[in-house]
Amino acid sequence: MAVQALTYAGPATPALHGAWGSWYFDPVTVVIVIAAAAAYLAGVRRVGRGGTRWPVGRTVAFLGPGLGGLIVITMASPAVYARVLFSIHAVQLIVLLMVVPFLLALGRPIALAQAALPERAGRRFEAILHSRYARFVTVPVVSPLLLAVVPIAIYFTPLYTLTLTNPVAASVSRVLLLLFGLVVLIPLWEAGTINVHVPYALALFFSLIELLADAVPGIVLRLDTHPIAASYYAALPHVWGQTLLGDQHLGADLLWCIGEAIDVPVLALLIIQWIRSDARDAASVDLALDRAAVEEATRRRERAATPAERAAADAESEDGLARPWWESDASVFGDRADAFRRRR
Repeated sequence: MAVQALTYAGPATPALHGAWGSWYFDPVTVVIVIAAAAAYLAGVRRVGRGGTRWPVGRTVAFLGPGLGGLIVITMASPAVYARVLFSIHAVQLIVLLMVVPFLLALGRPIALAQAALPERAGRRFEAILHSRYARFVTVPVVSPLLLAVVPIAIYFTPLYTLTLTNPVAASVSRVLLLLFGLVVLIPLWEAGTINVHVPYALALFFSLIELLADAVPGIVLRLDTHPIAASYYAALPHVWGQTLLGDQHLGADLLWCIGEAIDVPVLALLIIQWIRSDARDAASVDLALDRAAVEEATRRRERAATPAERAAADAESEDGLARPWWESDASVFGDRADAFRRRR
């Protein structure tokens, strides 16, 4: 053991007091963090010059827990020990896939871009958001299944060993994990901003399926009696820690438990967005029906030939505006709803 300790080339035994002593430089992460922070701050400054005050909490969430969490998970101790411990790699994957994207989404980057971009660039950005390809991404029906498919694609294919042995592949995989997480969470968080017409019942159904499917990688790895990437780990000298299979079982437990725990806020967010979407639709219908009632009353007054008919039309208009529309039309499938659909 003493000889192994002298020749050991890996990181030291992990300890809480020295957790910040190990760092791994990832140039891809550095570029992403600098570019994202610069773009976000430029957007905040441009919005401020236009007379609108961007909420400080969103800026703090994006720059602090969002980008700060990305730095920690990709370049601090988790990145160092993820190369030698499966359990740490599993935590890194879950954080990159679900935690960091959620923290970045709290900053509302889509809403900031819409408010900060110049008119011409803003129109192009809106065209991209409402394009056919973006519509497939922004409707959270199939995209939540990515949260279950991605761990399977990594841990049950040669991709896992490739990311351990090839720094370029490791950087690319981390970027893709972050992008997949953003694709899933930003449409949920900014559904009102990007005007996503989500079939929420179907989205909730798929999310529940994802909640079950998300447990599959952890369960399979927990029941497996042979460590994955065994040749890679066998080539590493081990002078601390538990056995390879024991570490894999620990990582599988973390992958399962943390993934399921994070799915609960995602489901709650989906339900909240469903409620907000119904409220927006109801307000839009009410506004359109009220406008239709005003226009109809105006036309009746214009068609009135005598002062008595005009007075009657005014009284009917005032009476109609004073009462809720559903008192005169109890069914949303009535004549007024048909008029609303034609106007849309």
